[in-house]
Amino acid sequence: MYMLSQLSIFFRKSPFMRLVLALLMGFYIAPYLSLSHFLILSLLTFGAYCFIVIWQRKHAVYKYRHLSGIAGVLMYVSLAAFYAQLRQPVQVSVNEACAMDVRVLSGIGSSAKNNKYEVRAHQCANDTLGIRQGMKGIVYISKLHDTLNIVSGQRLYLSGRFLPFTPPDGPFDFDYSQYLKNQRIAFRFVAREAKLYDDDTLPTPIIISERVKNYLRKRYVEAGLDEAQGALLNALYLGDKSRLSYEQKSAFSDAGAMHLLAVSGLHVGIIYLLLVGGIGALGIPKDSGWVALFIIFCLWFYALITGFSPSVLRSGLMFTILEVGRISRQKTGIFNLLGASMFIILLIEPLSVYNVGFWLSHCAVASIVSFYPKINKWFYFRFPPFRWLWSIAAVSLAAQVGTLPLSIHTFNEFPLYFMLTNLLLIPVVTPILILAVLSSLFSFCDVCLKLMIPALGDLLTYIEGVALSVDRLPFSSLTNLYIDRWQMYLFYGFLILFLLYSDYRFLRYLKYLTIMLIAFLFSFHLRAYYQPAEVVYIAKVRDKSVVNYFTQQQNIIYADGIISDKDIEFAFKGVWARYGAPATYSFSIIDATNNKPPPVLNPGGKSMVLLPANAQWSLSKQAVQVDYLVLMGQPRMSLDEVLKTVHTRLIIIPTGWKWYQRKWYAQSAMTLDYLHDVYEEGAFLLTAAKHR
Repeated sequence: MYMLSQLSIFFRKSPFMRLVLALLMGFYIAPYLSLSHFLILSLLTFGAYCFIVIWQRKHAVYKYRHLSGIAGVLMYVSLAAFYAQLRQPVQVSVNEACAMDVRVLSGIGSSAKNNKYEVRAHQCANDTLGIRQGMKGIVYISKLHDTLNIVSGQRLYLSGRFLPFTPPDGPFDFDYSQYLKNQRIAFRFVAREAKLYDDDTLPTPIIISERVKNYLRKRYVEAGLDEAQGALLNALYLGDKSRLSYEQKSAFSDAGAMHLLAVSGLHVGIIYLLLVGGIGALGIPKDSGWVALFIIFCLWFYALITGFSPSVLRSGLMFTILEVGRISRQKTGIFNLLGASMFIILLIEPLSVYNVGFWLSHCAVASIVSFYPKINKWFYFRFPPFRWLWSIAAVSLAAQVGTLPLSIHTFNEFPLYFMLTNLLLIPVVTPILILAVLSSLFSFCDVCLKLMIPALGDLLTYIEGVALSVDRLPFSSLTNLYIDRWQMYLFYGFLILFLLYSDYRFLRYLKYLTIMLIAFLFSFHLRAYYQPAEVVYIAKVRDKSVVNYFTQQQNIIYADGIISDKDIEFAFKGVWARYGAPATYSFSIIDATNNKPPPVLNPGGKSMVLLPANAQWSLSKQAVQVDYLVLMGQPRMSLDEVLKTVHTRLIIIPTGWKWYQRKWYAQSAMTLDYLHDVYEEGAFLLTAAKHR
């Protein structure tokens, strides 16, 4: 009961947290009922709440004092679910040729063949497809034909074909279609032809933001920044990571410094301190309302330039409330500030609840507020530089405690040297941002840029060099880590109980803490007990069939051609983490021209034969009995010939010859009941249990 009373006190001090809790509950139950159901439920709960409030005013009964609060929570939850249903995103998943008129919002990177643009639809030639004006989408334009020098705000007339959204190939694959849906991407369009035409419409704030970014990028390059330095500055200052190379992302992630490349509260806080310090240096009174408005305007202009990411929104809202509180001389708790930012962000965009950046940002702030004062007391240094460095280390450690469960659940890895990286890099972020801001303000002056850009480039080269050096250290990152969602909730429950016990030292909290810890550790033992001894996972990677066989001791990739480490990691990272595969793997190419016998795997005592493309064998020899036959490519035999010479429980068909295989099926007179098509049915998973 005492714990409940403490929780009640916390919510009274942080009323926005109560609203956020109701919003989250409503948003998470919204997908399970229709809009009409939630409308009826909202009306019923609102009526019940009004009835209870009126009844309690006439009949004040102490034991029923909680009824109005419970009814109010139910009303808020149902209203939140109704609001989430109203804001549900729409996706048009068709494979139709069409022409459409769009407006370019921004360039969002490129692939080997195409440039990608985020656009907003204005008109579609086919009204039956459901493309409405204002819908966001992604347009792919071939690099061979993209000679228009497209920039943000331009209008395009496109002819081509819509690209349907597809589900993930396997249970462990990243759901890209759902990710796009949560970004409110309604369609994908492959343009065969694109034409520019004039548009007099006023630019939106997002287009203004993109134009400012493009202008600054151009000026930085003209002043001497190279491609790698420009990509880092683009991420660290302008909030756009699309230009970072795979090697840069991997190095900063493994070194534990990826948060420095995502514009967050650290960056906004530094800019806030620069503004306050600059105003104080000019002798302008800080208590003026105009000064506060100027600071708030600058912070939100920077948020506009960076694209209003959740972390920037959260920081901007918190500093705005702090400025308003400073001018009005009103104090507010940090958790109420945090709740206010969450509440406003979720009202603006309910889909932020599915954005991992939203949760990482708020969890990091909550953890720093809760754990930093305790961690900072572990050591005290009289020498100020040491004391300052320890405070940086304490902040990094406090933030890592709060984000650790969510990071492992989402990314399946943990950087071991994150504290070393932060000690080396965080002090450099401030001068980088100072130079970046000054170079932006004086971007019109070539002489000023020539003075500042070389120093800025050297600092960017330094942070990249540190990240690469830390990444090369042995065991720089623990990979293939895995925790279930309920294990993540257990860990956060453990952290909350630990905070309560450290503050109040009640024995009951220690008892609950011990129970939570035992349950958390037992969950790992239970999963390890039921972990399979052998796993075979067959998936498509760049339209190739790739077989992954691993045990606790070895991890082997079989393919019929060279595949990059990036593509392999993207395809198999999830299954490796789920089943505890070794971090390193070997690569084996299966080729019919090398006259080697095909690989034979034996998961759980079952035989699985991997046949390369162009495989052919004699029809006269006795039929072979195997459990699984994997065709890595198109064989030089018909399906009937294969089935006559090989008796198998299941034939697994690849993806690389998807157009021919329909003809291959049609020519067969035999049943296809025991055939798994990787292209049509997705990845194939086979696990072999441990012998107990």
